Amino acid sequence: MNRIEAIERMLNALPLRRTSPKQLQAIMRGMDLSLEALSPYIAEPADLPYGRTSLFRTDAAEAVLIHLPPGTETYIHDHGASVGCARLLEGTLTNRMFRLDGYGYPCLSGEVEIEEGSYYYAPKKQIHQLRNSGPQRAVAFHLYAPAPAGKSYFPYEQVLDYVI
Repeated sequence: MNRIEAIERMLNALPLRRTSPKQLQAIMRGMDLSLEALSPYIAEPADLPYGRTSLFRTDAAEAVLIHLPPGTETYIHDHGASVGCARLLEGTLTNRMFRLDGYGYPCLSGEVEIEEGSYYYAPKKQIHQLRNSGPQRAVAFHLYAPAPAGKSYFPYEQVLDYVI
C-alpha cells in the first residue's frame, strides 16, 4: 500500500465531523509523515505563489502537501468552516494572523514562528498567511476537516499618504 492509500484508509475510518485541530493532530501523529515518503508529491508553484498538492479529499476531510520556496508567502486567507492542523516537515515558516478592520481589510494581529517538526493549527474563522523568510524551502502536511469549501482571500493594500 502506498503512502496516499494509507492516508486515505486512516481518514476514511475516522468520523471527522466537529473535529478540533488537536484531534487532527492526534490523527496525524498516527501517520508516517516522513519527508522521504511524501517527496514525490511536492509540487512546484504554478498558479499560486506556492506548490499545493491535494493528496486526498472527501467532504469530511482533505490532506494537502504545501511547498513554499524561500521568499514566498500564501495569500491572506481563511479556511471557511473548516479547522486544520499542519506539521512542518522541512524548513521554517511564520504564521501571520490577521483581523479585519472596519473596512474589511486585514490588519496584522500577531505572528508565530514555526520550526521544522512542529505542528500548528488553523482554528475556525482564523485569517492568516504563511510566510517563508528562510533560506530553504518549507514543506508542510496539512489536514482539514471538513474539507475546505468557501475559502476566502482577503485583499491587502498599503496606503501611502503623500504631502503635497
